Amino acid sequence: MAEITPWYNTRIDCPVCDSKIEYTKIRYKSIKLLKQDTDFCPYYEGENPLFYEAVICPECGYGAHVTSFQSINKYEKARIREMITKRWKKRSFTGHRTIEKALEAFKLVLLNLTDMEAPKSEIAKICLRIAWLYRYRNDSENERKFLEHALKNYMDAYGQEDLSTEGKIDEYTCLFIIGELCKRLNRYDDSIKWFSRLIMLNADPQHKDKIPQRLMETARDLIQEIKDHMAAAKEETN
Repeated sequence: MAEITPWYNTRIDCPVCDSKIEYTKIRYKSIKLLKQDTDFCPYYEGENPLFYEAVICPECGYGAHVTSFQSINKYEKARIREMITKRWKKRSFTGHRTIEKALEAFKLVLLNLTDMEAPKSEIAKICLRIAWLYRYRNDSENERKFLEHALKNYMDAYGQEDLSTEGKIDEYTCLFIIGELCKRLNRYDDSIKWFSRLIMLNADPQHKDKIPQRLMETARDLIQEIKDHMAAAKEETN
């Protein structure tokens, strides 16, 4: 009997060139989530499904996160055909992915999003995932670079987008992730400010029931962690 791999290919229609293409998915029964960092970076036993979230059309070069691959309008299609497809050299992204192959796929998605002037929240999501991939590689320099890109775009999204739209990050998670990314980038005062905004919303009955309790507990823990760190650093300098 042939060995069953943790990944398999499935078919989808490319919304840009109308080709029937294959992309690779993970059998979730074959993996186990071990833990998550406070910015939601996941660690798995077995194959990491994060590696496969970037879907690339081998025919035209269109790429997107698997959850939004077919959510593209006429203007965006025209931009992809003009900016990506004209320069695209056909290649496949199916099958087993290494970190390097996952990085290549996600950076192609980021290029697509940038060229088609996608919402900042979508760009931020991809930048954050690229940062996680660099974290897995212990490449702190590039991780920090993409955390900074993610932070800027999440902040722009919070100020400019309607985050109540289905499929988007909600405003409470956006506030939390901004605070968390500020903390990771050693912007401690900013981190406390953003976490505090979330806590203030939680005090409002109109918002309280919409905010996951775990998010609030983590935000409070992180504020205390930052304050302890800042107090310890102050003592060292005295």
